[in-house]
Amino acid sequence: MNPPPRPMQVQAYRDRVTALLAYVVESALAGATRAAPAEVDSPWDVWWICYRTATSAADLGLHPEHTGGCGFCRQNVCDLTGTRPPGHPGRSASGRCGCLRRWAVRMRQPAPSPAWPRLRVSVAAVKPDADRAAVRRCLSEAYLVLSAADRRLTTADVRRLYPDAYGEDYVAAQDAYLTSAPVEVLVLLAAADHRNVSDPQQVKDQVRRRLGVGDPLRNHLHMPDNPGDTLCDLHHLAGEQTLHELCGRYDRDAAADRLARYRAVLALR
Repeated sequence: MNPPPRPMQVQAYRDRVTALLAYVVESALAGATRAAPAEVDSPWDVWWICYRTATSAADLGLHPEHTGGCGFCRQNVCDLTGTRPPGHPGRSASGRCGCLRRWAVRMRQPAPSPAWPRLRVSVAAVKPDADRAAVRRCLSEAYLVLSAADRRLTTADVRRLYPDAYGEDYVAAQDAYLTSAPVEVLVLLAAADHRNVSDPQQVKDQVRRRLGVGDPLRNHLHMPDNPGDTLCDLHHLAGEQTLHELCGRYDRDAAADRLARYRAVLALR
């Protein structure tokens, strides 16, 4: 009998929310019915998961009315996540209670990344003004590029990629930059052995070190560094059919192990 999976060490507020995102998305890909949700600390955790997946709370089996936080936020999130797709509270809005802004700060606090289980399939978006050929050369050391396509992002696309980004000036600059010209969407495939798949965070950091970083926005590429965000971005940027076909072909065999590891994270308090 195989030993039970060891829980990942959760070191940041965002990690537990991201683990729940991965668990919900992979459960659906595996053909399960509504995943049994873990407890969450804030109704905005539920909103973030719903917004990233473009799915209502009811369809995901999540219950923002049963979370912590203030009553105003719970009602706000119930309203936002009761639609398909969920609504957005507004870029600079923090609510009369200020909970939304405090939640966004907690979500974006830097911390060491946990040892997320690896997916073979990934996706990247080469940002406007970046050297596409140079980015692809760097990525090709760890991935095979399965497809490349130009896409002109809208403000709604940017919101879905970065739903926890708050601060009016930063968000306005981010929207203006990422919608200013087409991005190149690259669908990527790592090595055949899951044990040899590179850490996507390290790959992304290496690209930026080699090519230099001008500022926090002009850092060459958007690339998810954990399974939940990877699956959401693959769906969003490459399409639902691509997500199901590639994950079914290359990542299904290790799905049960990943789900067990997400459950281990969600059991930690």
